[in-house]
This record gives sequence, C-alpha cells and structure tokens, in this order.
Amino acid sequence: MHKRKILVSLLAVVTVLSLLIVPALAEGDGNIDGGGGSGDGGGGMGEGSKQNYWNNEDGCRITILKNGQKVYSMDWSNQPESASVKRSFVPKNKLDYLHGSSLAPKWEEYTSTVVPLKMPTIVGGAGGNNIEAIKRYFTDKNVIESISGGIGVPYNDLTGGEYKLLLEPIAYFVFKGDKWAMTATEAALYDVTVEGQLRAWMKSLTHQNLPLSMFLEKSDTELHLDKWTGARSGKQTNADIIRYLGMGIVSFKAAPPPVTPGEYDYEFHTDTDVIISFQLFSNEEIAPDDDARAVMSIGGKSYYKSFICPEGGSQLVWMQWHTPSTPQTLTATAFGGDSSVTLRINVTELEENIPPDPTYYDRNDGFTLPVVPDYGSNLSTTWGEWYAEEFFGVWLWKYVTYSASLQIHDSALNPDQRCKTAYRMGNGQTTMKSGYAVEISVDPMVQYGAGVSSYDVTPIQNAVATFPEFGYEEYNRLLEKVDVRRWAFKQNPFSYYSNRIHYTPLWYPDDMAYTVPVRVLDAWTPGGQLYTTVNESLYIFDDVINDWYIHVTN
Repeated sequence: MHKRKILVSLLAVVTVLSLLIVPALAEGDGNIDGGGGSGDGGGGMGEGSKQNYWNNEDGCRITILKNGQKVYSMDWSNQPESASVKRSFVPKNKLDYLHGSSLAPKWEEYTSTVVPLKMPTIVGGAGGNNIEAIKRYFTDKNVIESISGGIGVPYNDLTGGEYKLLLEPIAYFVFKGDKWAMTATEAALYDVTVEGQLRAWMKSLTHQNLPLSMFLEKSDTELHLDKWTGARSGKQTNADIIRYLGMGIVSFKAAPPPVTPGEYDYEFHTDTDVIISFQLFSNEEIAPDDDARAVMSIGGKSYYKSFICPEGGSQLVWMQWHTPSTPQTLTATAFGGDSSVTLRINVTELEENIPPDPTYYDRNDGFTLPVVPDYGSNLSTTWGEWYAEEFFGVWLWKYVTYSASLQIHDSALNPDQRCKTAYRMGNGQTTMKSGYAVEISVDPMVQYGAGVSSYDVTPIQNAVATFPEFGYEEYNRLLEKVDVRRWAFKQNPFSYYSNRIHYTPLWYPDDMAYTVPVRVLDAWTPGGQLYTTVNESLYIFDDVINDWYIHVTN
C-alpha cells in the first residue's frame, strides 16, 4: 500500500479510537485550572468493592449566571446517565451552598443531557485530566452556541458580558450499592453528614480527583470566589473542597460601545508610551523672560513645560505619557497663554486572539483567497514650535519645523527552519508545503531630524499579523521585539520546541500565495502616529504528509 494511504488509514483508526473533536473558534475567558491525578493507580478509589466503585464516568453541571444571579442550570454527560443514577441531590451550585443552602436529597429521577460534542475527560483517573482541553472545550464557539440554544438565550446576549458559566464537574459512581451523581461540593457536604464514610470508601475520587479536576486560576471578585493556592495533588479536606475546589468559570467580555468618528481626540493602546500634543494660543506676546509655563494634566498627574508664544499666535506643547494597563477613557487638559484645551482619550487593549492548533482533520473546501487587507500607512510626520531671540531689546520670532519618519529596514516571511523541503523558484519566490510553519521578521526603524530628542518620539511598540486561512479576520498574532529592532512571532504555545512560528493549515490549496500582512504601529510623535502595513508572501505547493513515511525495522 502507498505510504500516504497507510498513514491516512492509521490516522483514521486513531480518530475512531480517541473520539476527538476539533474545537471551533474560541469564545469567552476560561477561568479554569486543574491539579494532578491520583497516585493510587487505576483511578485509586480507596478500598473499592462491588458496593463502592467508579467506572471513569463524569460530567459537568453548568449554571448560567446573569449579573451574578442564577438563570438556568443543567447537567451534561457524555453518555446516558439518567436511568442508571438512583441517588442524587436537588441540583444546586457552589454559590448556593456558600450562601447557606443545605444539601437536599432528590427523590425524582436524575436528569442529564447527553452532549452533541463529546466532552474531554474532566475528572480523570490516575493520569489526571487535560485542563487545556477542558478550557478549550468550554470556550468553544460551537459549545457556547449549544448552551445558548438549550437555554433559549440568544447567542449575542449570552456572550455580551452580562452572563457567566459556572462549571462544576460531576462524578457518577456506585456507593453502598447505589449509583450516585455528585459534584465535588455535594460530595464534601455529604461526607460530613455520613461522618467520613464517603471519604473512607471513595477517597481518591471524591476527595482528590473530583475536586482537583477544576479550580479557579484567578479570583472572581464579582462572584466573591477565590482562586485555589493550595496543593494540586493529594486528598483534600471537606472545608477546602466546599470553599475553593471543583469549579471553573467562563466569562465573556462586553462588546465595546461603537465609537462615533471624532468622538475621541486620541486612540491609544494599553501599556504604551505615547505623545500627547496641545495647541495653545495667546493674545499677547509671551517672551522667554516672562518665565511662563504650560501645565498639562492627565490621569491625576501634571506635566510642566516652558511656554512662549508670539502675539496673537499659537504654540504647540506636548508631553510623553505611558498609558494605563487597563482599557479606559480619560481627559487630558492643558493651560497656557489665553487658552485651555481638553482632549478626549480612549485607551483600548490590543488583544491577541491566537489561532487554534491546526489538525489533520481540518477542512475548508470552499476556501477562496481573500483580498489582502491594507491597514494603512503614515510614514512621516512633521510638527514645529516658535523660538525667540532677543535683538537690541526686541524679540525676534522664528518657527522651527521638526520631522520623523518610519522605514522598514527589512522584512521576510520564511518557512520554519524545521521545514527541509522548501525551495526557491527561478523568480526568487519561496515555495513550501502546507502543514509546515512559517516565521516572520520585520525590522522597523524610526528616524528623526535635527532638534528632535528621544522624549519627542517613541519607537514602534506593537506589530500584529493576520492570516489568509481565517480571511484576515477573527484571529491574529502579536509580534514581539526579539533584539534591538527586529520583531518576530511570540513563541507558539502549540510548538513542541516553543518556536516563534505560525502553522499553516494542511488543507491550504496548492499554487496559491500565502500572504501575511503585519500592521506595524504605535510610534508616536507630536505630529501624530507613525505606522505602516508590511506584506510578505510565499507559495504553497503540496502538503507535509508527502514528507512523512513509515519505517519498519526488524
């Protein structure tokens, strides 16, 4: 059999055995962490007997909260559990119990929903679970859409910022001959009522694997829930389980309000050095010996600069300012001469939305090459100010102009160094097989003329790349400076070697350009921002599978 057919057959068998799902676009912020598995082996369920055992069945209770209040709750499982579960509790969530609710037996039939998209193992056995897979699953767009349809809340409303998902893993196990469904909190509360019998018989399930399968990696101040800072393995106390363990949260950011053109005088990014300039006026001459000052203020801090101005003229003043680390709106003010100026400042976050790890099973049969976006350019700026020199008791005024410019010293899109089958065509164009990764390199340089100091100009501080397989939308990668001037991808979280790469999809069509535009921005001057768009390309032909082979040794 041809080596490619053998490989495809093997991959298909692996798919059937593992029942993996490929997540779609990620939605929401998963505040979810997890600990290690049991050290008891084979799930390690304490003493174990025909009356007390666990068959690695788990699920998840999902409570939908709106502004902190419960609006809906449902239990999800990978297989039918409703008929086999004989004992459970009236479904409540951790917030209910923390707010004083009591454990109550449920006498009616237990109900769980078998999910259309298989959940990854949540509770885990001796090997623990894959917390990153769990986080990806519960922030996957298809999963969120399923929740939206199941509760009757429109998707845009559910992801609009008012709602959160409280996740609590469920274990399905047999205790004293009856099959139970319990969250970690329920198990800890029940263990108190039975004076430790549950822990004695099911200790590695109910007091280790289940509670440590999920906990918060950061505190949620809105819900008054604290992150877990204790041990990530070993048996846990009932008190710690009830307070901290066996839960995760998915939250959604509110969509930013639409910005009316001209609503803000400056749009900046968080944690960035910027220049803010003001045009001040004076009806009378303000000479150097008047010792006047302009006062500029923003964010509770004031900046001072000597201020001179010819009679009836205007003078530009500016300050260098470092933006806050969180998005917000502010006002900046300046006073000098006969004028005061107020500017509206909008500080936003330049968010990275890392593309998902491509897989063998990804498809995009209807793909057409999108138009490469032009994010615009402003390669030069000018500004100026008045100077005065005294001549026989009279002040002579001179206007001095300054300039700054942005140049791209070098840029390139190259195959990952681990790709050994790329080649250069006669026209100089590089060709690579799909499925390999690419590296990007951009070397921007800000130059400025005489009279300009480093206080007056900032370097390039951000660079953002988008990709053709996503239509240059939805996903992006932020680049980072790796030496004096050169920018490259951040280390890829899906790279085994943590390389600075971006993986191309296996399905990318042959004989088609793969173009990555990089928006280079946030070099600020008193005359405005310097920015540009850099486009680099290579061609795709064939795919990485044809570089793979199976070698059999005796």
